[in-house]
Formats: sequence, structure tokens, C-alpha cells
Amino acid sequence: MENAFMKRIRVQLQILVAATALLAGQMRSQSGQTADEVRAVEAARTDALDRSDIAALDRIMADDITYVHASGKVDTKRSYLDAIRSGQLHYISWTPKNLHVRMLGDAAVINGEYTVRVRDARVQSTPFDINIFILTVYGRREGRWQQIAWQSTRDVALSPMN
Repeated sequence: MENAFMKRIRVQLQILVAATALLAGQMRSQSGQTADEVRAVEAARTDALDRSDIAALDRIMADDITYVHASGKVDTKRSYLDAIRSGQLHYISWTPKNLHVRMLGDAAVINGEYTVRVRDARVQSTPFDINIFILTVYGRREGRWQQIAWQSTRDVALSPMN
């Protein structure tokens, strides 16, 4: 037979297990929402690139971003936005493929692929298509997600070098 003390312990353990399960579910839900927020900011970034929207890019990109293109060209925020502003760099379209978001507290890492149509006079004068593998890092700063690093690599199987 169960005495009063054991019954109280059993009830407290059941409450603890239920509370733990509830908290774990909320944490998974919040993590999913946060990953969705980062995906939305990344989608807004590529949309802004398609439209050459300097103001939106200025908000999304951190001032200290490191931006490494598949060509090997390295840009700061200023040099990147100046190239877009001057028309030297003009994105025509970005098509995402297999983007994966990993949350690390106030940071998020996205890896995956894009197909990009671009005219980059710094590389060649005519528009070209490129398939790239990407790794980008976002950080939550002052309550919003900002891109702090970008690295892309040409998929040589789909974008052979000319």
C-alpha cells in the first residue's frame, strides 16, 4: 500500500514530468518560430537584391559584415552596397534550393544552395547564371536579425568555369 508521503512524491513527480514536457514543447516551438524569422529575413535580403533596394540591404546587413563571393571577391558592406548603387553589380534573380537554418542562441547559420542570375561588371560585362553553395551567418542585434557573414562557392558541376 502507498502511504501519504509516497503518494505526495508520486504526484509531485507527475507534475514535474508534465511541466518539463510542456516547457520542452514551448522551446521547440520558439526555436521553430525563430528559424522561420531568420528564413524570412534571408528571403527579404534576396528580394532586396533583386530590386537593388539599398535601404533594405542597409538594414539587413551588419556594418561589420564579411561578404565573400563565389568569384573570390571580398566586399565590406560599403563596397558591396556601392557596387549595387553604381550599377556595377546587378542581381536579376535569386532562386533558393535546400536552405537549412540552424539556431545557436542569438545566432543562426544558413547553408544551402542558390541559383543566381547576375551582371557583375567587376567579373564580366554580360549577365551570367551561377549555381552556388552558401554559408551565411545571422546575429540578433538590437532586437533584429542581421547578416554578419556570407561565403559562397561555385557549384562547378552546374556552373563550369568559362
